Amino acid sequence: MARPTLIDDRKMFLTRLRRIKSSVGNMALRTELGWNENRYWKVHSSLAEEGRILKGRGRGGSVQAA
Repeated sequence: MARPTLIDDRKMFLTRLRRIKSSVGNMALRTELGWNENRYWKVHSSLAEEGRILKGRGRGGSVQAA
């Protein structure tokens, strides 16, 4: 089975985030996705740079769909 690409990961990230319909902690979302920190933050950063997600506050930070 082929390893997911960044494009695949971005789609999965946004799909999960939209299902939540509010903000969610980064740790909670990362755990739900089952990703390691490097993979999560790579996708998070690419989406944030494009304005597709909004960063929030909190102990580990939070995120929501833009």
